Amino acid sequence: MMITYFDFLQMSEPEQFEAVWKGTFLGERREKGLWVQCYSLNSFYADVYYDETANCIQRVVPHLKIEQLMLYQ
Repeated sequence: MMITYFDFLQMSEPEQFEAVWKGTFLGERREKGLWVQCYSLNSFYADVYYDETANCIQRVVPHLKIEQLMLYQ
């Protein structure tokens, strides 16, 4: 079953993390001391903000705009 953007928004944080890992990795960048990895989940994208100092995911931010991918070039 394909997850939609709106399904993703309704998921708990652990469910979102699990869904992201099943997506396709697109790229990685640094932002304000965090690593940000972008994943494609078919109909939308998700940015995973990771703090390597604390060794934890800070947040996952889903988005629909393909323009957001320009940050990874």
